Amino acid sequence: MYSRLFSLSTLLYVLTAPVCLNSVAAPAVPAAVGKQGFHAVRLPVSFFAENRARLHAELKKMGPGTIAVIKSMPEQHRNGDSTHMYRQDSDFYYLTGVEEAESVAVLDADSNQAYTLYVRKRDQRREAYDGARLGVEGALKLGADKAEAFPAAEDSLKKLVNKAQRVVLVSNFDEDFRRKMLDWIYPLGSDNNHSSHKRILVDGRHLVAEMRLIKQAAEIDMLQRAVDVTIAGHLAAMKASRTATNEGEVAGGFQGTVRSLGARFTGYDTIAGAGRNSCVLHYLTNDHDIETGSLMLLDAGAEVGYYTADVTRTWPVSGQFSKEQKAIYELVLKAQNAAIDLVKPGRVHHEGFDAAMRILSDGLVDLGLLKGDKDSVFKSGAYSRFTMHGISHWIGLDVHDTGDYQMEAGKRGGQRVLVPGMALTVEPGIYIPKDANDVDAKWRGIGVRIEDVILVTPDGNRNMSGKLPRTVKDVEAVLKKLN
Repeated sequence: MYSRLFSLSTLLYVLTAPVCLNSVAAPAVPAAVGKQGFHAVRLPVSFFAENRARLHAELKKMGPGTIAVIKSMPEQHRNGDSTHMYRQDSDFYYLTGVEEAESVAVLDADSNQAYTLYVRKRDQRREAYDGARLGVEGALKLGADKAEAFPAAEDSLKKLVNKAQRVVLVSNFDEDFRRKMLDWIYPLGSDNNHSSHKRILVDGRHLVAEMRLIKQAAEIDMLQRAVDVTIAGHLAAMKASRTATNEGEVAGGFQGTVRSLGARFTGYDTIAGAGRNSCVLHYLTNDHDIETGSLMLLDAGAEVGYYTADVTRTWPVSGQFSKEQKAIYELVLKAQNAAIDLVKPGRVHHEGFDAAMRILSDGLVDLGLLKGDKDSVFKSGAYSRFTMHGISHWIGLDVHDTGDYQMEAGKRGGQRVLVPGMALTVEPGIYIPKDANDVDAKWRGIGVRIEDVILVTPDGNRNMSGKLPRTVKDVEAVLKKLN
């Protein structure tokens, strides 16, 4: 643990205690988050079986002779003979629950025993190094109707593919496997005697993406767990920042805490930028000294049970915003609140972006950072100099989760109509670089982003991370309490 982190029991006290009078209460972490945390929590086998059944129904609509082939994530080399810690491909996990590399799942539209799972063979020597493997028995326990182990399984897989008239391939990152499938389905040279020219290869990723876009109750619960652990990590980072001299101490405060509460991974690399680094959108170095009076921007999300949060907070390491920092912060918060209000069934995804940008543009004119008539400034897009990114993306198994936005080329946000069960972020920001020499020096180096995870509900929305303080008053109050 990090020396400047308070104990877990103290952290949980802070999480459940009120921040101050007339303010939002500090986040209440579910009772299950005690010393045991959410370690090794997973969705039930039935969840993955139901997902396969939904995909199987789609395959049957395509006609006889249709199969789906779903490929696991390849192992990723780090350097030398070392690999990165393995994390399964999200599509593969969504349909199988299998966390092992070198696995292939097949669904056969024409079979009542539709699900075949190919896995690595058991290997006593390799398992002594890397841990137990599923093997055929483990694959059957996870719901496979049939299972076979590689390398012998490759012949069986090839026969299934060669027999099929339509192959729906779901493979995101394994280029070698994709090429192998192409060779099997469309052999090089003339193959008229076998009519291979009539066979069809379909990219099935869009099918799974649309399934994943609308979250089921079990997924919403898991996502909330990830958010709650993330909230604990952010509060620990705020605590660390009060005495930290380097960004790494703040990043470590977050990372150590979420790991201790059961997050084996973070959903993306932690962004902990102080001062000028708060203006770098995907700043990952996290090892620069923290200057007195700086803002700290922490964009960080814990992954629990394969679902990830994505939360950003910006706060003054001194414990109190300066006049200029407060002005920028409150402008961003106003824009975020307006965008969140538009997250509800029947509204269109891009509406939140449009509303937020109008508020930011007008506010930048009011502060003197942009010059001219407000309507003209907004229409010109001049605000994009200080707010360069979109403000929303789907979230779930991936931090930028799957699902079509129905986006028009060159535009932020999309035409997708929001429906209950969608989960997305809302994250406007303003960034004024340190080297913006045409800007009054008092504004330079201020970067503010505020980001929350929002669930579309039947009657509006739920801010899943809203218990982490957002207003100036509440941020300063919690910093004082954590001092």
